[in-house]
Amino acid sequence: MATEEKLVNQDGFKNDGPLNVAESDPYWQAGHERGLANESMLEPLPKRITTSGEDVINRGNAWIVLGRDRPGSRASGYGGGGATQASAIDICVGMGGPLAGPAEAEFVDPNFRGDAARIYISQRSDIDDAFRINTEESNSGIGSSQNQSAIGIKADSVRVIGVNGIKLITRPQNKDSRDGFAAYNGIELIACNDQKSLQYMVKGENLVKALSDMEERVTALSAMVMTFLAAQLKFNTVISSHGHIGPKAEVGPSFSLIGTGIETATKEVEGAMNNFIERLNLNITWHNKYLGSMSSEYILSKYNKVN
Repeated sequence: MATEEKLVNQDGFKNDGPLNVAESDPYWQAGHERGLANESMLEPLPKRITTSGEDVINRGNAWIVLGRDRPGSRASGYGGGGATQASAIDICVGMGGPLAGPAEAEFVDPNFRGDAARIYISQRSDIDDAFRINTEESNSGIGSSQNQSAIGIKADSVRVIGVNGIKLITRPQNKDSRDGFAAYNGIELIACNDQKSLQYMVKGENLVKALSDMEERVTALSAMVMTFLAAQLKFNTVISSHGHIGPKAEVGPSFSLIGTGIETATKEVEGAMNNFIERLNLNITWHNKYLGSMSSEYILSKYNKVN
């Protein structure tokens, strides 16, 4: 969430240093170098610590660096270790943090956590470590990438927009860039950098089939209960009205069974009605609500798929 801050922040100019002259410069006071209409602008900026092995394109606090794997200081990464096949392109804006000026960060190294936004492309990198992605106590099937080519994208907000769709594809080939066998890994969506609670996704069509099969079995079981209730009701009716031969050979009903028979029959009719209603709810209401593609609560996504 964005915090309240000044749209124009020149706090860095208030410190002693070469940029301090801007506040008393008549050219500045006349409105020049203020950045309006995207014209040039004087603002407090950090100075990047650059090595002889890096080519840097810089304007304001926007940087494109062609060099080698370097997620931090000059000694960091595979470039810092002198590795070959470790070329990298670092595209960064907001070095030194969102509010850093010359007083706070006059000379800075790349900071994959603190810099405002970055697209990083490396021929050889430990990309999870570089971006400080939490892989401890992980339930991830992909795990932590070590000594692999990598691309990392980080900002406060990231949008990937495809007018005609977006595909995230894994393992398009058998070998990776280091001539190793490509892993059979999938796609993991991780919120809040929490990999411990990862679970496998459900295949929607298989879930619909499973629930439909269960629906059929519940319906069949309900029909069996209904058949049993009808048979039991018939049996109880006969039992409650059958006669006994008394001491004087009189034939009459068993009065002790009549009351119980009527009570039991009433409950069985009630149970049969409830059974019918539940079958109706299952076959129509529940099915149409969750398994019907026209329902707003249909359990399948209208657009998105996973394999």
